[in-house]
Amino acid sequence: MVTAPRKTILVLGAGVIGGNVADLLTRMDDRFRVILAARDAARVGERANLAITVALNLGFEPQLEWRSVDVTDLDATASLIAETAPDLIVNATSLQTFWAISLLPGDIHKRLERAKIGPWLPNHLATTRAVMRAVADSGTAAPVVNGSFPDGVNPALATVGLAPLVGGGNIANLIPTLERACAEMLGVDRRELTLRFAAHHVACNAISSTGKPDPAPYALSVRHGGREVADEIDQEALFASVVGKFKRVRGVAGQVVASSGIAAVAAALLDDEQTHRIHVPGPNGLAGGYPAHVGSEGVALDCAGGFDQDKAVAVNTQGAHVEGIEDIRPDGTIVFAEEEMSVLTETFGYRCREMHVDDVDAAAADLQARYRSFASELMQ
Repeated sequence: MVTAPRKTILVLGAGVIGGNVADLLTRMDDRFRVILAARDAARVGERANLAITVALNLGFEPQLEWRSVDVTDLDATASLIAETAPDLIVNATSLQTFWAISLLPGDIHKRLERAKIGPWLPNHLATTRAVMRAVADSGTAAPVVNGSFPDGVNPALATVGLAPLVGGGNIANLIPTLERACAEMLGVDRRELTLRFAAHHVACNAISSTGKPDPAPYALSVRHGGREVADEIDQEALFASVVGKFKRVRGVAGQVVASSGIAAVAAALLDDEQTHRIHVPGPNGLAGGYPAHVGSEGVALDCAGGFDQDKAVAVNTQGAHVEGIEDIRPDGTIVFAEEEMSVLTETFGYRCREMHVDDVDAAAADLQARYRSFASELMQ
């Protein structure tokens, strides 16, 4: 049991991701005070009590509190941050989860999957932007870990000076499986390997779904005994194993993996004793996912081995294009790719080829209104 004073983590959002993050943080050697906050007071209280009950059953003594707040109410959110004085903030808010479309009829779901996540960016950007504005207004210096599409949201917010420090999940979801598969292929202990992987969310999701990153690029380095061995690995077979021998549960139940990545980043940032090697999305306002060193001093890319930082950034820039985000301009204008946007346009009439970050609320409202009307009609 940890006897040092507990550090406070404020988790905004109590859905699948936020609830799982709270569960995991309350089972980490009693080292954290966790505050779980969401709009619905009754539901967030019940979710917090669930986490407390499980932690107690496992022998922990959780300090988990809950609050009701709508993150789009900037004053209320800023006041909550000032009142609770968190050492770190986790953003797990979104207007619509990425898996919501899986609840639609199968043919519609498959059609909308072709849009990838790029055109849906406003759903995740709107709430994260609200959170970051409240963070700025509160005066806190607490770092923010963003769990809401950080590969695209973090670089978009960087253009207006509101980027979270780092994201969690996404690329990290793949790393344990890739390490296990590499170790088996090389006939060595997984702990003897140093694996570095750079790829955008779209590549990671494709690998998890189909066993191939195509058409998105990636960069991979695997070192063993001080020697680069990535070329000795059949990389096609490596990725295929993700949907083969090492296939895991995905969907809503599988979101605990993304939550574990977020919780790991949060814990590393609050570790005053050592730095941790973790793969993270959206570090320091960059698009996509990277290997990194994470600790109380912040986040630094770990791009040694078979690729350098320029290559890692390049593959992620190209990956964003595949995701349907054609460009994020320095002035804050986001340009969406025609091919992916046309899927939403043809399905339920939403179209937005360009949008400034500061205009996201209007875009998100239009997207939500059109999608919800369409989904409601389908379900009747």
